Amino acid sequence: MNNATGGEAGGGLAKALLVPCASRKSVRPATSACAVSLTKAQQPDIETAWLDRLHKLPVQRPAGALYSGRGFHLARQAAAASGGTLYAISAGLGLVAAEQVVPAYGLTIVGRGPESVSARVVGRFDPTAWWCAISSGPFATSLLSLFKPEDDRPVLVALTQPYARMFATALDSLPDIAIARLRIVGVNLTSLLPGRLASQTLPYDERLQAVLPGTRADFPHRAIAHFATNGLGAQPGADVAEHRRWVEAALAGRIAPVLPQRPRLSDEDIMLLIERHLPETKAIGRLLRLIRDREHVACEQARFTRLYRATIERRAA
Repeated sequence: MNNATGGEAGGGLAKALLVPCASRKSVRPATSACAVSLTKAQQPDIETAWLDRLHKLPVQRPAGALYSGRGFHLARQAAAASGGTLYAISAGLGLVAAEQVVPAYGLTIVGRGPESVSARVVGRFDPTAWWCAISSGPFATSLLSLFKPEDDRPVLVALTQPYARMFATALDSLPDIAIARLRIVGVNLTSLLPGRLASQTLPYDERLQAVLPGTRADFPHRAIAHFATNGLGAQPGADVAEHRRWVEAALAGRIAPVLPQRPRLSDEDIMLLIERHLPETKAIGRLLRLIRDREHVACEQARFTRLYRATIERRAA
């Protein structure tokens, strides 16, 4: 079990930053390290099988170096700016410190692709139960261990909606004194969070696009980066009400740009576009931007990465 913690009280503006892990990784996982290798079964059996698999997988590199993509890059910058310890909220590993050496793996609770654990579960998938199980894994850090009585610095949490559904119960189990230290960012999270957590959310919205542009997928990472870099220093030691007012002031007068409406295509159509543009660039990020801007097609980064790999494999075959 990893026991990594942040610096001593006063060592930075934030105690910790918790962000969703990234589907893009610097090491491609073997098929045996992906959800697709698990035999379909009831969820408790899948949980047991995956935990057993984690104990056997070879470690590769620190989690902070494993995850790639703009979102996690912003998270690393936010951690450096605020002095907080960076943790990834990982559906495959649990809450894992950036410096914890981990295996390359492929598991997510989102979608129905080869890395989707919900696709391996027979019957209804329960994301809360999955988090409870994975939190006992060999690389996971205890959430409660981040909240030492002698350290009252805020803990910043960035959440996508699927990860809010998975992680909210764990956050809500914290004592009131720990809840008061949370600063939560994400898109339309209020209806997904218990009242104790909803009151700790910061009011970032689409106007953030006028301050720090990006995609909808990396909105939570952009919001936590903006607040960690600018808000904490402007309001040291402030409570959540003061931090909420700071965010409202930072966004006041900003106008969210009108985003282009891009059609969604089938997997096969996306793969045909990838094949068409591969001679220009083989870099996933550049290729996705090219297809969005030139073909005016909508495709989420995680889905695009999966289809890119499938296209490469099909070409090789």
